[in-house]
Amino acid sequence: MKRLYIGVASTALALFCLAVRPSAGATQMVSLLYNGAPQSPQQIGSDEFRRKLVEIAPGRIILDERGGITLGSETAILAAMRSGVVDMATLSGSVVSSAVPEFGVFDVPFLFRDAAQAKAVAEGPIGALFAKHFADKGLVLLAIGKQGFRNVTNSKRPIHSPADLQGLKIRVLPNDVYQMTFKALGAEVVPMEFTQVYSALKDGRIDGQENPIMTIATSHLDEVQKYASLTGHFFAPIAFVANRDVFQALKPADQAAIVAAAKAGAEATWQSGVADETKKLEELRKGGMEIIEKVDRQPFIDAVKPLEPEFEKRFGKDLLARIRATP
Repeated sequence: MKRLYIGVASTALALFCLAVRPSAGATQMVSLLYNGAPQSPQQIGSDEFRRKLVEIAPGRIILDERGGITLGSETAILAAMRSGVVDMATLSGSVVSSAVPEFGVFDVPFLFRDAAQAKAVAEGPIGALFAKHFADKGLVLLAIGKQGFRNVTNSKRPIHSPADLQGLKIRVLPNDVYQMTFKALGAEVVPMEFTQVYSALKDGRIDGQENPIMTIATSHLDEVQKYASLTGHFFAPIAFVANRDVFQALKPADQAAIVAAAKAGAEATWQSGVADETKKLEELRKGGMEIIEKVDRQPFIDAVKPLEPEFEKRFGKDLLARIRATP
């Protein structure tokens, strides 16, 4: 029986964990959690994961998929999975990097030119290098998907250059690379879990935040933000992750089915592309947001260049060069 992870899980997550147990019979039941709004990349990927698993392992594996902010923060879900309470999760890469620091290379600002390059890195030899680092932390990296490039929103003024960020209280993930990047850009950095962001924007505790367009739209941030600047400063991956002990306890055929299903879920997020973002941008405009599409990224790139020695120390100069050279 799995033990309840006290202290990190919300009440809803705790109740979920009590309800879901692995099956003792021929059919295996495994849990998959994500924290994401309807139509978010986390949901898109998790839904396809479940659908594909039904297709390739009918009657063998039942995937109990649950999502939404009521389950608690992504940090709480990750902690519950590492403890063995939750079997699998679809999580933002920047949250996963708190447990697997090497995965944080995806967080390096302006490292990726476009989604095609990021996909080539995630699915190629470089992406395969991360498997060992996950195993060392009691996890299995099943697949890497796409959340998208992150952009800045705020309630005060349009952001055209780093100078426009001066004095703004900008929420970032509780992530070292995110924090040092926005400090270098001149913002007043406020680390905060995403579950608190909407209310903090609404009551003025923070002026702005940064997220992919899909997240901004599906979380209805147009209700509490006036400006969105398409800075594309970070590329945000999604990690499909399993608890290693739970995964290794499965039969080899079931392990293969779960990996295949996770890869299908990841592919669904990569296929959610320009057309989807264009549609969401239009929804944000209709919601009253001013979209600053033509942002000169070079001043932002220049502002974070002094951080390069720190990134080379953390992730390796050769690895960063290999990523930049990926076509």
